[in-house]
Amino acid sequence: MSILFIDIRIGEQRLPDPQLDVLIIGGGFSGTVLAAQLLRRTVSLSVAVMDRVSLPGRGLAYSTPHQFHLLNVPAGKMSALPDEPDDFLRWARTNYDASVQPRSFLPRAVYGEYVGSLLQRAVTERGQERFRWIQDEALSLQRRRGKRAVQRRKGAELPARAVVLATGNFPPADPRIPGLKPASSSFYYPFAWAGDALEGLPAKGSVLLIGAGLTSVDVIMALKSKGFKGRIHVLSRRGLLPHRHKQTESWPLFWDERSPRTTLGLLRLIREQVRIASTKGVDWRSVVDSLRPVIQRIWRTLPVPEQRRFLRHLRSYWEVHRHRLAPEIADVLSDMRAEGQVLLYTGRISRYLEHDDTAEISYRERGVGTQKVLRVHRVINCTGSETDCRRIDDSLITSLFVQGFARPDPLFLGLDVDEHGALVDYQGIPSHSLFALGPTRKGCLWETTAVPEIRQQTSDLAEHLARMLEKSGRRSHHALEAAG
Repeated sequence: MSILFIDIRIGEQRLPDPQLDVLIIGGGFSGTVLAAQLLRRTVSLSVAVMDRVSLPGRGLAYSTPHQFHLLNVPAGKMSALPDEPDDFLRWARTNYDASVQPRSFLPRAVYGEYVGSLLQRAVTERGQERFRWIQDEALSLQRRRGKRAVQRRKGAELPARAVVLATGNFPPADPRIPGLKPASSSFYYPFAWAGDALEGLPAKGSVLLIGAGLTSVDVIMALKSKGFKGRIHVLSRRGLLPHRHKQTESWPLFWDERSPRTTLGLLRLIREQVRIASTKGVDWRSVVDSLRPVIQRIWRTLPVPEQRRFLRHLRSYWEVHRHRLAPEIADVLSDMRAEGQVLLYTGRISRYLEHDDTAEISYRERGVGTQKVLRVHRVINCTGSETDCRRIDDSLITSLFVQGFARPDPLFLGLDVDEHGALVDYQGIPSHSLFALGPTRKGCLWETTAVPEIRQQTSDLAEHLARMLEKSGRRSHHALEAAG
């Protein structure tokens, strides 16, 4: 099942009054679910989503065609609606496979269909005249007579009372490697999800993936799906692969407002809980999972120097324990490593050199300092998304900074926002009409990339926008009546 919304070209002849109540920029999970929530909660607000593609809810994560790309969270925990925790499970049993269990890890493409269906349901039930899907690209944003106006690539400028940035993750930054010139390289691919990143490889060639996180595992699974028989080299500074999911028991929440406010203190606290859990036969995953409901609160209680200390020393270790692999994917990866198709290295790249048919990468092994060399047919950057908005090549983000509408958060993990997600301008004042949703709020929330966190975020923001815009709309109506 799939849905397709055609660009209605708001601002042209079909809509004489083009002003929108809410314009959402980005139509992946965050933007699509926010649109559905706004339609469900209101009866009069007009909502539009602007995205380069025509299928709602897919984004990079859920548009994958590869059979080995599964969700990293079991179906029973993947509802997009916080007030209906079994929504995805019911949908999957009806629309995908009646035998789906709460512990099943389903294909990501199936989840994309589900997210799209949420919007379709909301549009059908709440009135299609209030919603538009605009297939276009937002280029910049201006202030016009107290409103926001978004300039786009294909059509006329779009005025809106509120604009929400739901842009998702940005491509990674190029690693600084002596000899690497990304613009002119024949073998280096800066973005793992570029359309041609995995095309044209020799059947038994070799690939180097820079980074060993979830993106690298995704690329390995994509190569597996495509029948690639060559060697896959994985190189990272710490050599840490994500752990697998296991069935776990519940563990009581052990953090509270009196807990340590330092990175070292929290590490000791968690290790002590893992030790206690182990004596009772409970896996460490239960301890980590017990923190999930309060991770954002924990992050906000840490002073900025301690947040920086965490990012410097513990970030990689936290990521591989917190964001885990579906058991089926972990099994495939384990088999590929046992067969020698996937090889993991730990070290820092020291030089990049291109020959006629291969790239030569020199790296220094962690701990021993030995210099090693790899020759491969392709090098793919899998280091994770760029978060420092000052370095992102995006005209919309640049226009926000140039005009002072936004500023980076203190850690340069995204944009600075208040508790509602309102952008904080260069003077430190939260906006009443510009908001961020999802990964761009990472500096303030840390955990804001997975479905369980973002679904609550979309619900809260929808409630805030509905209250704010309907209240201001009533004030405007009364003012017009008084003037008349």
